[in-house]
Amino acid sequence: MFALAVEFLTGRYAATAFNDRDRAEWPPHPGRLFSALVATHFDDPRPDERAALEWLEQQAAPCLVAPSASERELYTAFVPVNDKAVESGRHAAEPLDLRGRQPRAFPSVTPDERRVTFVWPEALPAAGMVAALDRLTSRVVRLGHSSSLVSVCVVDRPAEPNWRPDEHGMTQLRTVGAGQLSALERQFSVHRETESHLLPTVFTRYTERRVAAILVFGPESVFSTDWVVLRRSGGPRLPSPGTVGVARTIRKAIMSFADELIPEAISGHRPDGSRSDRPHLAVVPLPSVAHRHAEGVLLGVALVLPRDATPSDRRALFRAINRWEEGHRSDQEDAPKLPVHLGVAGTWVIERLDELAEQQTLQPLTWCRPSRRWVSATPAALDRNPGDLRSREAEKLARAIREAEEAIRASCTHIGLPRPVHVEILPSAPLPGAAKARDFPPYPGGEGRLQRVLTHAAIEFDEPVTGPILLGSGRYVGLGLMRPVVSHD
Repeated sequence: MFALAVEFLTGRYAATAFNDRDRAEWPPHPGRLFSALVATHFDDPRPDERAALEWLEQQAAPCLVAPSASERELYTAFVPVNDKAVESGRHAAEPLDLRGRQPRAFPSVTPDERRVTFVWPEALPAAGMVAALDRLTSRVVRLGHSSSLVSVCVVDRPAEPNWRPDEHGMTQLRTVGAGQLSALERQFSVHRETESHLLPTVFTRYTERRVAAILVFGPESVFSTDWVVLRRSGGPRLPSPGTVGVARTIRKAIMSFADELIPEAISGHRPDGSRSDRPHLAVVPLPSVAHRHAEGVLLGVALVLPRDATPSDRRALFRAINRWEEGHRSDQEDAPKLPVHLGVAGTWVIERLDELAEQQTLQPLTWCRPSRRWVSATPAALDRNPGDLRSREAEKLARAIREAEEAIRASCTHIGLPRPVHVEILPSAPLPGAAKARDFPPYPGGEGRLQRVLTHAAIEFDEPVTGPILLGSGRYVGLGLMRPVVSHD
């Protein structure tokens, strides 16, 4: 991975949109950043920096971490035109103050935060190349208009991008391709910064996914905090014991629209068809729990990729979703309503959310924010049988509880978290609106299959950990979904 962070020192960004002279550009286009790097390079050309730029132009279009921005009210200024005589080295034919002035507009935006980060997730630069780009970026002083003063630097751990290349995206950004440096060099030899010119460019479609910022610190689970959320917009109100049935149906639909060669991170299977031992896509129905009026109904579904999923894995998931949507999309709809046939339970209607949901249940932050203490919203299906958790014999019950606690600890380490310092096996649901474990159907169900013991639990770590936390053998279909307890952290 490689990333460059741009900080707007004045708190605003002045640059004109390529297709509307009265509008400001936002987010900053990757092609504009590359041009700023090239201009800086030619102020003091160095061979290693040129080689680094030639490497950068060959990378795939970057993702962006860009906040929302408010557009400044446009005003018109009257400025002197360029004096061609001065530009050519001759004396001006008339004094500067007698030359005509022309109206100019300077569109700009004020971002909510001063930093934008460009992220190339699959780029693997050599150490010398990083050092060359670090020296080059340290000399960049502006991006866009000369009033847009910036500081640019290489960063090691960028935040999760919210702008991503997407062949079905609604926004076009100017990016670069191989040969961009040479094209800019040839163009400069013609315009010499005295004639108007167009930026040589490649257009790439992007999608913005607006999510609540999740401050990641401490250990993280193997699951990503960057979710695709599908909101229920019609159909029956299903209680949380319907979790597994909903998850399996939606998973089946996604697989039916996926590429012929489905990535392991999505299918959970190796190319030879055998089951993968790596983390893969989890389909997680989200129940309304933990508030005064919680009814425990499922409000939607989160598609949760593993944290190590590649951009190509993510693109494969979006291609499958887009194919599913294609048969239900009208000309005006970006995210059409999708029917989900649930047998005797009826037909759900869901739609993909590209912006932050109003309901907290559908916000990744609700389930992922760092916390030391976590409690179950849906019961975990234990990976091994602990014995009878309802035994009336004190010794058998105590032994079964100890075994169940150890199974929960093992489930935590299995998804990349430290062992909890405390685990409590709970006989009833710990959150308002959550259903009891005995109300859930047997898991995994079906004759001849080993049925897992379901139980609610509370866990505590010795330091805050970042979710999502999905525990047990049913974690890929929404069982063992934990919710952080943050009130006393």
